[in-house]
Amino acid sequence: MSIEFEKQNYNAILPNIVTGEEDNISGRAASVLRQPIRNLQTTIQILDDNGDILDTITGKVISGTISYDATSLIRRTGQLTMVVDENYMPSPKSMMWFGKKFRVYQGVVDMSNYPREAVNFLLGTFWLDTHTLDFNKENRTITLDLSDKMTRWDGVGLETKLKYGVKEKIPITEAIKNIVEDRGETDFGYIAKSLDNEVVPYDYEKQPGTQITDILEDLRDMYMSYICGYDALGRFEIKRVDWQKENEVPDPRWEFDSTRTDRADLTLSFTETYDLKDVKNRIMVVGSTSVKTGFTPQGVIQLNDQNSPYSIGAIGTRTKVITNTDLVNDIQCVSQASFELWKASNLQETATIEVAPVYFLKPNDIISITNPVTKQIAKYEITKMSLDLSVEGTMSIDCRKLYFVKPSYGEWGSPLVNAIKKGINQYGWLSLGEKRIKDCYGISGDGKNTLFVQFDVEGEGGTQASTTAYDTTRNQNLLLDLSDYEHLDFKSMSGDVGRSKADYADRVLAHEMFHAVCNDYYGYFKLVNWPTYWKEGFAELIHGGKERYLSIGGESLDKKREALIERCQNQLNGRWESTSEDYVSAYLIACAIYYLLGANKKGLQDGFQRLADLPNGEAYILWKMLGISGEDGESQAQKLVMEKIKTMPIWQYLNSDTDVDTCSVGGNHMLNIYGVPLNADDVFNNQEAMTDSIGFKISYVE
Repeated sequence: MSIEFEKQNYNAILPNIVTGEEDNISGRAASVLRQPIRNLQTTIQILDDNGDILDTITGKVISGTISYDATSLIRRTGQLTMVVDENYMPSPKSMMWFGKKFRVYQGVVDMSNYPREAVNFLLGTFWLDTHTLDFNKENRTITLDLSDKMTRWDGVGLETKLKYGVKEKIPITEAIKNIVEDRGETDFGYIAKSLDNEVVPYDYEKQPGTQITDILEDLRDMYMSYICGYDALGRFEIKRVDWQKENEVPDPRWEFDSTRTDRADLTLSFTETYDLKDVKNRIMVVGSTSVKTGFTPQGVIQLNDQNSPYSIGAIGTRTKVITNTDLVNDIQCVSQASFELWKASNLQETATIEVAPVYFLKPNDIISITNPVTKQIAKYEITKMSLDLSVEGTMSIDCRKLYFVKPSYGEWGSPLVNAIKKGINQYGWLSLGEKRIKDCYGISGDGKNTLFVQFDVEGEGGTQASTTAYDTTRNQNLLLDLSDYEHLDFKSMSGDVGRSKADYADRVLAHEMFHAVCNDYYGYFKLVNWPTYWKEGFAELIHGGKERYLSIGGESLDKKREALIERCQNQLNGRWESTSEDYVSAYLIACAIYYLLGANKKGLQDGFQRLADLPNGEAYILWKMLGISGEDGESQAQKLVMEKIKTMPIWQYLNSDTDVDTCSVGGNHMLNIYGVPLNADDVFNNQEAMTDSIGFKISYVE
């Protein structure tokens, strides 16, 4: 092996340093990591306790590994193998001695610029644990075992008694900082501010000899929302990493997508593990009963995220009860319940990826991974990493998939939630839509399964309601975004939310009940592959699409019609963009199918019944619904639909300013079930409601 040594200006600060502590990584740093060929150089800078650079070593590291662990107080450890140099033998005069710290950089030469400088990624600031000389005929190396600064607290105990009194109400992060500051630490990075109620919750006393690391762990874990330790620059930091709420999770630091075809992805392999044995989705934590008041604190947290396959809606309630006599108030109990739920519902789904190294990543960072099989994109939190510094070295990343606890709406939301419940229970916001689906389409839920109704307090508006089905259960979840109901008229039986009449709650929820009924009637594995235009089009047809149609602008009616017809063709070819125009064109496709089926109830219901005979996984459904046979049945069906869209009579009613009917399947322009037009207020006669649901057991998630 030939090694070229580079003479250094020992006190020089390296150029183009990326510490990993930046809020945003520069485009240049990201670009050099995506270079097809990496020219690497590992650099060690030795600093004294004042931070002055004593030596810079480049070109002497033969190999090395850096390991990261988010679950340990000592986050970073490393091992470097160097060529033998007497200047780096341990002695009081050597750089390898007490009072020295080592900053390790991996440089990647930027091949796009000239002169070709390296971008230097800081891998960590370390202290020397052990120094090993291996000297023989075949091998002459020095091996350095390194740990971050937390190693200096190993074996260090209290010299005097420590006491934090509950009456002092010391913020928990302040208490943690005081422990190291009172014992000489002066170099601090980011110190999170505790929430107002996160104080030392009881009289905390420790006797001389108690290990400093044990105290740090005690304080850190009192609220299960913080991490503490040393950052890449060797500064003591305290951060809040409570990723229970989706809107509090930072953007991913890097996106790994092995399905990309542009050679820019760095993923080499992907392994996913599911441990289903101990999954829990509801945690109750019980604290210590007060001898003075008899009060027993407790906290309950449950997993209601409809995107999680482990939620209560997906697999039913699985409860774990934990007793912890160290906890003295509800806040602590809720905090531990959140942490335990995180472990019981998230650590069961983990991933390990091997990648070309992304040197600025660190423990607890959020990354995005595209599953190479399902193509689903998900956020993961890094738990451990191992980095090989050799030229062909890779990085192994262990991470856990993020799911989110949906918080309770609390007292502030109770009047609104109660009004929505009243709409469901007394005004038929679910059941009347189901009845219309049964009367017109001939399908219904069988009444055996539960529809969990959940209220989202974190939504930002725009998605008034959504339905989720699962492959593990026939139960479903109906999520209602409270921000879309904040202007709900409590006296309106139809559920006027202060916007378009198309947004009346009974109409929106009838749309969602079509999805719920289809999921129950046909089954998840069948419906999941059916085209979106079919599912959304017939959902819109239940309550009518005229208001949404009128909301779409255009140069003229003819131009608008041409654009929608073109969009219909695109949807039949598999395109869906979730725009308002998409829902209108899907509605138009459903209208055309209605006419092709004879424009009568029997023909429509027969079409829905024929779909029940399709096998799971079948994506082509038009030919079956229309009763067309032959090898090219689907293409024939699509052709018939497009021909009918151009000539169907519904256009004249959609374009009429005086016609009040919403053009729903039950209105006077289609099945005419009441013999009168059905306007926005009359699409569903809320006074006819008799039950909350005719095909589901309704359960409110609170």
